[in-house]
Amino acid sequence: MTDPTKPNSSANSRHPPSADPVAGRGRLLQGGLAAGPVLMTLVSRPVLAQQAGLCTTPSGFVSANASTAGRGVTCTGHTPAYWADPLNFGQWPTGAGYFPTKVTGPGGHNATTFQDVFNPKLILPANGNPTLLEVLVLTGNPTNDVARYVSAAVLNAAAGLTPVLLVPAVKDIWSEFATTGFFSPSSGARWDANEIIAYLQTTMQ
Repeated sequence: MTDPTKPNSSANSRHPPSADPVAGRGRLLQGGLAAGPVLMTLVSRPVLAQQAGLCTTPSGFVSANASTAGRGVTCTGHTPAYWADPLNFGQWPTGAGYFPTKVTGPGGHNATTFQDVFNPKLILPANGNPTLLEVLVLTGNPTNDVARYVSAAVLNAAAGLTPVLLVPAVKDIWSEFATTGFFSPSSGARWDANEIIAYLQTTMQ
């Protein structure tokens, strides 16, 4: 028979000592308040990543409920490397006025420049008016990285591959970033270069 005066060792073993839950909640709340919209953005990224092809608007991406905001919307956009590959030049949305290279002769056209599409223009030391194709392979700094991805994004939008991100919206992303160094997808949220790229990548396969 169990002695009621002795502690139940088996019960104790099932409930090992743990850290103060109140203190733990306090630390979590402090971190949450400090993170603000950034935390919401980070929550959204893995949600979208787990549902390949689903995409949402920039403001929807900020929300922790991005999977609901983007449900049923599929993006099939291409990466900068895809659009820069000569094998894929035939996929450029030439009907919308985007051309990878110059063509002479009857019916010819100039290559679409970054300045043709975006304002403010992108200034390069060796070329003050780069083509969209040249920008698609730019590297070296955050501005070039964002320019590379918005160039791909505008081609995706013009080709109808990103129903949640149309050409004017892509232009707005670049215009605000080039002017301020950030893009605000919604009130209280402010994306740097890495966050802009992280969002644009969710619209690309």
